[in-house]
Amino acid sequence: MSEFQVVVIGAGPGGYVTALKLAQLGQSVALIENDKLGGECLNYGCIPSKAMINTSDLYHNMNELAEQGIELNSSKINLITFQTWKNSVVKKLRGGIELLCKNYNVDIIFGRAEIKNMNLVEITQGDKKFEISTENIIIATGSRAKDLENLKFDHKQIVSAKDVLEFDKVPETMLVVGGGAIGLELGTSLAKLGTKVTVVEIEDKLLPGIEQDLVQVMEKSITSIGVRVMLNSKITDVNKSSLKVVVSINNNGEDIVEEFDKILVAVGRQANIENLGLDENKIKVETNGFIQVDESLQTNIPGIYAIGDVTGPPWLAHKASMQGIKLAYQIAKIPTKIQIKNIPYAIYTEPEIASVGLTEEEANINKLNVSVGKVQLAANARALTTNQTKGFAKVIVDKDTHKILGVHIVGNNASNLISEAILGLNIGMSVEDIESTIHPHPTLTEALFEAAQASLDRSVHTFRKKTS
Repeated sequence: MSEFQVVVIGAGPGGYVTALKLAQLGQSVALIENDKLGGECLNYGCIPSKAMINTSDLYHNMNELAEQGIELNSSKINLITFQTWKNSVVKKLRGGIELLCKNYNVDIIFGRAEIKNMNLVEITQGDKKFEISTENIIIATGSRAKDLENLKFDHKQIVSAKDVLEFDKVPETMLVVGGGAIGLELGTSLAKLGTKVTVVEIEDKLLPGIEQDLVQVMEKSITSIGVRVMLNSKITDVNKSSLKVVVSINNNGEDIVEEFDKILVAVGRQANIENLGLDENKIKVETNGFIQVDESLQTNIPGIYAIGDVTGPPWLAHKASMQGIKLAYQIAKIPTKIQIKNIPYAIYTEPEIASVGLTEEEANINKLNVSVGKVQLAANARALTTNQTKGFAKVIVDKDTHKILGVHIVGNNASNLISEAILGLNIGMSVEDIESTIHPHPTLTEALFEAAQASLDRSVHTFRKKTS
């Protein structure tokens, strides 16, 4: 029987990062995966979706190049060729994980893992079964798309995000059920490729939990490219034929019947916990189906931990990776200053949205003494030279201490701009710290610089009429 100090179940962005960090810290590690290295994120989610979004952006923006002097006779999208390129990107990244595991002596075991007790894991590989012993077990099995009672996945007409990313033809029409990040990202991407997209959301707003002034910019933008948004709406009936799906929608009390080629169900995630041995080992699961952990990421059973999506929202790869790194130090008994705080959101819509820290709404609810600085990207030189001027940067500041409490950006490359803010929140950065930091010109980062100054009425490029 093979013996390891740590067994990690699941090789997604939480699991493989944890395994590598543990190996770097001198631990013997087995990494067990039932599908492909990289998990859902690399193979079926984050990476393929960003590849599709980038390609759809390029295709869509071709229509605007004439204004900048570039004349094109015609353009068309070939999703079969795109799939070949996308798969090559995924394969390259997957190969990188495999090479790193080999270099750090992480034992990769492909098969289904079942926890027999706190020190024993059984692996099933087809008809073959064997056991490995361990001192610690980390569950990092992730999550998968959740469907609805009247919208069960058939992976042909009623599809998940994974299915959309494997399309070999652009559908003429698609209904997106759910106005969250995944539905909006993929819906917008397909709209840019020519699909007539309708988004149905049961709530009265898109992206609940995100600052609404950011969402309004995004909603106006996607509407302008042809995405139809229906809020306060729900699906009341679904009938499938061989070619179309007939859907009845109740929109603000009005019944609408329409046909769609595809229906993307994007209403949340459910934990991958089946056949892990949780019940047999009395490992506690929350009522929502996610594994219960304490602040140290340990379950109610000593020596058995869980990280990432399987522990519940937010379902973010970067959260899972950071949890795993912190846990690796903990298991190796090596002190670390890593803290799981200020988890950012990056949403790849049109335009992008990125957010970290306190929102303006939260500040108002808690009656905090804050000041808000906002700078429009339409006044940013770099945004103008790239013809990407939608959006703004907003900074929430403590009026008394001038500490940065939250940063929220909507606009081109927002996902790349937010990291300065995350670092700032982690180290307790003040407006004066940003003012003392030279931001290259012309860059989009100057928007954050100006917004921080604007929060205290000190922005050079923002005019405010003085009151007597």
